[in-house]
Amino acid sequence: MNTAFICIKEQFDTSTPMGRAMMNIAAVFAQLERETIAERVRDNLVLLARTGRWLGGVTPLGFVGEKTAVTDAEGKSRSAYKLTVVDGEMSRVRTIYAKFLEFQSLTKVATWCIQNNIKTREGSEFRMRTVRDILTNPVYCTADEAAFDYFTKLGSDVCFEREKADGKHGLMPFHRTEQNGKKQLRLPPEEWIISLGKHKPIIPSEEWIKAQEIISGNAGKSFYRPVRNQVSVFSGLVRCANCGSIMRPRINSNARREDDGSQTFYYMCELKERSRLKNCQMCNVNGNVLDKLLCDEIMNFNKPSSNVGKQLDSILRQIEKKTGGNREQTEELTKQLSEKKRMIANLMKTLAMNEPTSTLFEYTKNEVERLDSEIKNTENELAKLSYISKQDDKRSEHVDMLVRSLGEFRERFAELSVVDKRDFMRKIIDRIEWDGENAHIFLRRTAG
Repeated sequence: MNTAFICIKEQFDTSTPMGRAMMNIAAVFAQLERETIAERVRDNLVLLARTGRWLGGVTPLGFVGEKTAVTDAEGKSRSAYKLTVVDGEMSRVRTIYAKFLEFQSLTKVATWCIQNNIKTREGSEFRMRTVRDILTNPVYCTADEAAFDYFTKLGSDVCFEREKADGKHGLMPFHRTEQNGKKQLRLPPEEWIISLGKHKPIIPSEEWIKAQEIISGNAGKSFYRPVRNQVSVFSGLVRCANCGSIMRPRINSNARREDDGSQTFYYMCELKERSRLKNCQMCNVNGNVLDKLLCDEIMNFNKPSSNVGKQLDSILRQIEKKTGGNREQTEELTKQLSEKKRMIANLMKTLAMNEPTSTLFEYTKNEVERLDSEIKNTENELAKLSYISKQDDKRSEHVDMLVRSLGEFRERFAELSVVDKRDFMRKIIDRIEWDGENAHIFLRRTAG
């Protein structure tokens, strides 16, 4: 392409040899500045890491951040944080390490935790990823010579001497993840900074290192298939009415195919599957049958017997009832506002027509202030009602749009793929609850 860049302000002109040279020089210095800044940031992080203190954020399970006073190089007292062990939580961490060394499987450890009612700090169930995060966090590893040699061999930046690895402290890892937009990326061990922490050691280094070896060995046996579900229309929407967990579609590879050639599958409660029937015993539901019944129900929304149609009618009636009440209240407040303004005008007229004595002036002043305060309150109430009315109008428009979308969906149903049908269903359905006998559809509603 015969294209040139000409910048009047910076006097760049890539159509000339000198202009191209200046552009290249500017690019070199820009790259140098970028790398210099990155180097300074890392150097600063290394200096902070050498202190072994907790730099903030969500503390790992089993720890809490404790505020302490430290003296800096200038002799000034500053506040810092260190990790302190929480015995109740740390017992769960030790149990997870022990069970992993026994089972040598992340899935089995997560299942065992569910079956034995061992939960996270937030009270949720342990998942495979949560277990992995605990097992791979160096903060639990004892800072001894074996740990020093292990991280040195990995290529991590170990910020303490081998002689200081006396086994009396834990490790403090830094720079293990990096934010990339909304995603948090795991960095390779070569990017990690490992410091000597101020907290007590938790897991012996040989056990921690053994756990890493097992995880690495298992990684070669597993595989991930990024295949989007092409079978179930309501995947991610069906929930167990017993425990509230999502019911995942499970393909029955041994069963014969349906008459239309589709694979036979069923929805299974996730908690039931993960706890091996211990925490939930909700019966599975035939996915092919449920999907067909739900699709028929959605497409027949305009029939009197349709539950979806009844929900839409109920929403519209609620909006109309609320709108009518707001309209009456608005009219009443508007009348009150006009009356109060008229009263103020009359007071001012009376004051102007009579001799302004101190008593009359004081009375008029107090009345005007009272009425003015009431006017402001009335105007605030009217503003709130106006906002509510606009929200109700939006909800009404949303329902109308939903009805139109359902009509279009019904007309195009046969030509849509499973993925297209699922995407549409997720826009209009909040959830579907399966209670073992019946499926209950809950439509999405606008906020408010």
